[in-house]
Amino acid sequence: MKILFFSPYFYPYTSGVTTYPLKILTYLAKKNEVTVLTFLYDKKLSNQVTHNPSTSLRTGQLTINRMPYWFKISKGFISPQSLIYFFKYAKKTDLIILNQPNFEGLFLALLGKLFHKKIISIFHCQVFLEGNLLTKVINFVLNTSMKTQLNLSNKIVVYTKDYINSLPYFKKLENKTLEILPPIEKSVSDNKYLNMLTKLKKNNIWIGYAGRISSEKGLEYLIQAINVIRRDGACPVSTLIFAGPYEKDVAGENNYYKKVVMLLKEYKIKHTFLGNLTSKQLSSFYKSIDLLVLPSINQTEAFGMVQAEAMIAGTPVIASNLPGVRIPIKLTKMGIIVEPKNIDQLSKAIKDILENKNKYTNARLVRNAKEIFDIKKVYKFYDKLLTLIN
Repeated sequence: MKILFFSPYFYPYTSGVTTYPLKILTYLAKKNEVTVLTFLYDKKLSNQVTHNPSTSLRTGQLTINRMPYWFKISKGFISPQSLIYFFKYAKKTDLIILNQPNFEGLFLALLGKLFHKKIISIFHCQVFLEGNLLTKVINFVLNTSMKTQLNLSNKIVVYTKDYINSLPYFKKLENKTLEILPPIEKSVSDNKYLNMLTKLKKNNIWIGYAGRISSEKGLEYLIQAINVIRRDGACPVSTLIFAGPYEKDVAGENNYYKKVVMLLKEYKIKHTFLGNLTSKQLSSFYKSIDLLVLPSINQTEAFGMVQAEAMIAGTPVIASNLPGVRIPIKLTKMGIIVEPKNIDQLSKAIKDILENKNKYTNARLVRNAKEIFDIKKVYKFYDKLLTLIN
């Protein structure tokens, strides 16, 4: 099949909404011709590239086309030029896949219907932007566009029913909504990088966070919880380790990064920002830390794939009691769920896991997690979906 995929941001931009489709499209490109339309968010990138991460791409092809734009509003792109690309590629494709949430894909969805093309939406989350009147207007326009695209789609793929059941408008979309856990790759470490982290860690306790440094992640509450633990002398937490993009590598979140750094300095908490890591380095990171914390504060976070990655690497997790986000711990029992923004619960949960680690991670629990998050199940799901919709 000729498959056209659209996402405003794509590889090498790092977030859950980009790593998920990269894994799926790389797999689909083994037997299909896959074209990605995205925006040239970084001028250093090439306009077009054939992505071939391994020799497994034998019969198909994955081509990334990065479209120009005039300017950005928040994280969105204003690009009249994209209409030319949408028209050109929509006409000759067999299937359109839209990465949600996005605003810009509305025009591609409308063209898809005009040309009688099948449309699949991969729904990651709804966006909940907080701020001034302009921010609220942007949030409304973005989500209105996304909901329209979902209505135009033939099928919608979601992570969990727990999340979509919290969104009232999904009741009207139930008959075309399919549920599958996100693709989690096997834990394969970079031994050289793991040795480096082990030497850096020494005998200290490391509390880890993996993901973008962005406002919906609630890192200020994690920092305050660490400060409470240290102040009370509950346990010798010494260092916060951050893995993932930060500062200017995260669109629209530079001010939040500065706020996080300011709090770390204010509370004199030792910390390290590792930046973007390869999948093998990330696995090494999970194995080096004592605990992973995902303190998300709103429903822009819909699952948190880093939780599952940490679990299959044998690391226990603390996550917020939010729809979707709480599911990995409920499925595996490898952690503790706490209420969002609750510093007292978070600090107690950290103390509990550090003092009773074998309760939250052992050989039996890790085997179970690997079975639950077997990526082969996800690939089989997409094979069946393409057969169904073709």
